[in-house]
Amino acid sequence: MSRALAARLRRRRARAGGQGSAGYTAVEVLMSLSVLAVGVIGVFSMEKVTISSNVHAKNLSIATHIAQGWLGMLEAEATLWDATPNSLSRTTFLAAATGQPTWFRPTFSGGARFGPEFDELGNPVARDGRFCVDLRVSPVNGASAQAEGNGMSRVEARVYWLRDGVVLTPAVTVPAFPCQMLPVQVSLESGSSLFHFVYLSGAVRQVVP
Repeated sequence: MSRALAARLRRRRARAGGQGSAGYTAVEVLMSLSVLAVGVIGVFSMEKVTISSNVHAKNLSIATHIAQGWLGMLEAEATLWDATPNSLSRTTFLAAATGQPTWFRPTFSGGARFGPEFDELGNPVARDGRFCVDLRVSPVNGASAQAEGNGMSRVEARVYWLRDGVVLTPAVTVPAFPCQMLPVQVSLESGSSLFHFVYLSGAVRQVVP
């Protein structure tokens, strides 16, 4: 083999070896990983927001259903309210109203299996519910109209449940369950900031003979 041919073969082997050993540098690898990490974090963040939105939409739907159920209960009780004396005493929840347009919390009725607390699916429970209900009954036309059998009252249901990620302060204590706070505490700004709310209102009137 001539010297020229041997030199040519050595050059070819050197070029082939150089091409086979070419690869990515550490800087290029780190930049690629950084771009991938940004994309993955964005996907995870969107997933978290989507899950949170779905949970809130579900809770909003359940709370609305609970409020509608309470208005239906009060309307059903109003069929026992007529012009006879003390007819409201035949009811359970309307009779619990104070006569003043203030929020109050009804007590659980074992007979009706209905009360102010509901679980995460919207079923009534005796205690430790995820949703809590307060009521407000406001007379519209006074005692004289009631004596004549023409009484009418505005009824309101307030359903609320705990917010996620509440910022704690020394002056605020977050309850384990929403009904652990009194209605007057929930109405305060410091209390209302702990909850999501759904309000529904309607009207009931005395039964006309």
